[in-house]
Amino acid sequence: MNVNSFSFVVFVAILVLVYYAPVIRKFQWIVLLVASYLFYALNGAENMAYIMITTVVTYLGARLLDGKNVSQEQFIKEQKGVLPKQEIKEYKEKIKKQKYRITLVCIVINLGLLIFLKYGSFLAGNAGKLFNHKEWSELSIFHLAVPLGISYYTLMCIGYLLDVSKGKCRSEKNLLKTALFVSYFPQITQGPIGRFPDLASQLFGTHKFTYENLAYGCQKMLWGFFKKMVIADRMKPMVDTIFDNYQNYGGFTILLGCMYFSIQLYADFSGYMDIVSGCSSMLGIRLAENFRRPFFAKSLDEYWRRWHMTLSAWFRDYVFYPLSISKAAVKVGRVAKKIFPMRISKLAPSIFAMLVVWFCTGLWHDASWRYMFWGLYNGVIIIASMCLKPQFAWCKEKLLIKEGKIWKLFQMLRTFVIISLLKVFPLAATTGDSLAMIKKIFLSFPTEISVASLLPGMGVEDLFCVIVGLIIFMCISLRQEKEPMHEWLSRRPFVVRWGMYMILLLFIVSFGVFGTEATGGFEYAQY
Repeated sequence: MNVNSFSFVVFVAILVLVYYAPVIRKFQWIVLLVASYLFYALNGAENMAYIMITTVVTYLGARLLDGKNVSQEQFIKEQKGVLPKQEIKEYKEKIKKQKYRITLVCIVINLGLLIFLKYGSFLAGNAGKLFNHKEWSELSIFHLAVPLGISYYTLMCIGYLLDVSKGKCRSEKNLLKTALFVSYFPQITQGPIGRFPDLASQLFGTHKFTYENLAYGCQKMLWGFFKKMVIADRMKPMVDTIFDNYQNYGGFTILLGCMYFSIQLYADFSGYMDIVSGCSSMLGIRLAENFRRPFFAKSLDEYWRRWHMTLSAWFRDYVFYPLSISKAAVKVGRVAKKIFPMRISKLAPSIFAMLVVWFCTGLWHDASWRYMFWGLYNGVIIIASMCLKPQFAWCKEKLLIKEGKIWKLFQMLRTFVIISLLKVFPLAATTGDSLAMIKKIFLSFPTEISVASLLPGMGVEDLFCVIVGLIIFMCISLRQEKEPMHEWLSRRPFVVRWGMYMILLLFIVSFGVFGTEATGGFEYAQY
């Protein structure tokens, strides 16, 4: 069942009716669990064993870790002032090692499933080339279907285990409630990557029906369908035309294609987030914000603080921070002191951690060299801008550049172009194609400009819908930069508010893409 389908709307409508039925109120979390597993089964029942294994491993690991935390608290409380401090310290170290082993085993199992299912073919193929056993990549065991949402729920489970281990939250005693946290259907396909402390009370609590939740949810779902069906799905054929036949186009058209894809991908991914966030809001559950209008970012670093925010936050909290203070980072810092100036050497541990994070981010997206390059290029650009910050400030001062709207607009456009250029990696079929596209962008200049080169594969109706859609999209985005749209709408009269909803619905029905090859899955569902 695709989120972008009439069947999903019917599914949500039935769920809301059942969820708020008076006789069901005390069992709302059970209704959510049944709905989540039903949704998952409809999207690939053969893969349900994997999410169940992850759930059980996570549940048992969290319970063991929580037990260690409780034992340590009780021991310290009882023995404080009785045993010497050294013995208490030794006991703490013993518990710490035990928790480390439990966490490591659980992460290895959960991450091992992800690596085997998502990266098995890639690893076997490269190992086969290395050891001259090409038949390894042909083994059927390495070509199993990747379970729905495994990249997302695996990170959620690892984050939950680490939070329990550090004492940031207590473990869930009920296995079925843990299963709901792992499989909650609005976020299972593409996120957001939720945190247990934020979701537990909402998922397991009792919610009363409110008009505010219904109106807010409808608003978000409509806005999501608008972005997906009117903008993203209308632009997709044009993007596919360019990159399926990039050999036939010049560098300028390929660059435009990268920019088109940046817009299409954002409309697609953020559209999904609005749909599932709206659905969840109807149930009284608020998902974490995953986008904050990234095209208004004035630097690549800021862009990634606005784009896929829960993924960025996950890598920041669970990889970057621990790694930047690790023994390996300290060693890197010591070596850097002997080679680089003081200012750069101080940044060395952070640079080391950032490179690892961006490599992992690229690998998380896809098992391919081009995505690893994509991740590292993002990291290198951010690190370069961080290291060269004083030089940039000096140039800005010498060129008499002052802060203002024009300068901010330039920064936004510059960031958009950089982001778009990096899209050659996810767009290409191979790493070689990525490099060929980059070469064309910088060396193949247009001899003439035509509509066919600017908008290949775009019909008049498509162009009209996209232009009008982007105008509406930009106006609402500008409004949202000042305040959340639902707050602004809440101050409008009832007739005006619902009139706007109806206009948006009419626009989707009239100009949205239905029942064609362009309609279907979301770009980020493949990750």
